[in-house]
Amino acid sequence: MTRALLALLLAASSPPARADASPGGAAPITLDEALALAGRDSHELAIARADAGLAGADALTAFAGLLPRLDFTTSAGRQLFGRTQGIQLVPTVDPVTGAVSFQQQPATVAATSYEAYSLGLKLVQPLVSLPTWRQQAQARASERAAARSYDETRLTVAFDVTRRFYELVRAGRSLVVLEKAARRSEELVERSDALYAAGRAQKADTFAARVNLGNDRIAVEQARARLALARADLATSLGRPGDADVQVLAPAGLEGPLAAAAVPPPLPELLATARARRPAVAAAAAQIEAAEAALGAARAAYLPTLQAELSYGRNGQQLVGQDGVYGDPSRQYAATAQVVLAWNLFAGRATEAAEQRARLGADKTRAGAARTLDGVARELAGARETVVTQARQVGLAAENLGAAEQGLALARQRLEAGLASQLEVRDATLKLTQAELSLVQARIDHAVAAADLNRAVGGAL
Repeated sequence: MTRALLALLLAASSPPARADASPGGAAPITLDEALALAGRDSHELAIARADAGLAGADALTAFAGLLPRLDFTTSAGRQLFGRTQGIQLVPTVDPVTGAVSFQQQPATVAATSYEAYSLGLKLVQPLVSLPTWRQQAQARASERAAARSYDETRLTVAFDVTRRFYELVRAGRSLVVLEKAARRSEELVERSDALYAAGRAQKADTFAARVNLGNDRIAVEQARARLALARADLATSLGRPGDADVQVLAPAGLEGPLAAAAVPPPLPELLATARARRPAVAAAAAQIEAAEAALGAARAAYLPTLQAELSYGRNGQQLVGQDGVYGDPSRQYAATAQVVLAWNLFAGRATEAAEQRARLGADKTRAGAARTLDGVARELAGARETVVTQARQVGLAAENLGAAEQGLALARQRLEAGLASQLEVRDATLKLTQAELSLVQARIDHAVAAADLNRAVGGAL
């Protein structure tokens, strides 16, 4: 399931076409490689795995309440008795009659001590304990909810990595476009100087061309800063330090001719798929089951519990030997076998309060599950509409780019023929730069929107 969630996040994650790595930089990675790295090293996933493990430990603890418990105890020491003042009866014989009488006389008993040893075994087996059974059911449901929450976190992390991967691609592509614009401005400066030298342009045109070149170079530096920030964002999503040199290979879907975008399935079909596949929906259902089990456990506290007990114990002043505590186990022992019925008749309304809290908790969980399902439906509606809209924008941006390229070529021809001013060429250059940036933006936004739709539906597209 991990592989499917990570590898199927984007249909655009096809073999790479070109690198965005700088010369001498780190080896570039594909989107699939980035997802695999995040699945292994992401801090968010590590926290989610720990939470799922804790839920498993809680389930094991709850199950232990149904199993027998065997305790062994032993002790070794001395018992001390301090000096005491008491009364003793002293016999007296009458010398005449020979009758014996007793007289009370004060007596002092000296302090004394002796060795004391003990050994005990006690076995307890619950027979009927409805609260424990319901607690175990609650723990199992909570464990399932934690597992599904972990799957939801994997979806979220995979989408976050995908989004930041494409943000880095966007920043790299934008930098390339702006560097091309700066080079076109340099060419325009050279042409302005040549035209001025030939007496076909004014000196002000050369100054304007240099200002435009300066502005384009400023835009390039700003794009480099955005590229560095996008690289740091992707690095942290991969579980690496923010200053790591992360380079990416853009998916081939962002290169070459535009392919017709597939229309997403209808919204009802997507919602049905999400109800069956989205981990958040499954986690909400498991949480409802756990809340209902908790309510059952609270109500079961009104009922009695039944358990069987076996105990064996030995006490003595000798540790070993035939009559010692660790001697013949068939001598000097005390053993019991009993069935214990325990029934709490009144606990100061604590049981009633626990039931009320459990009932309110179940109501809250059901409301939260309904909110989760509504949120999934909203996410699907928005993500599907965004995919459709972005697909149309990609086509429009491609048409604009073709028109902008033709417009710049025409403006340059007119400038060479003396029929146009530098301002017209500059305007055509800006339109071409904007069209190139718009196409980069539209294609990447469409890819990110497809990934978001795939996340919203549970990784099933």
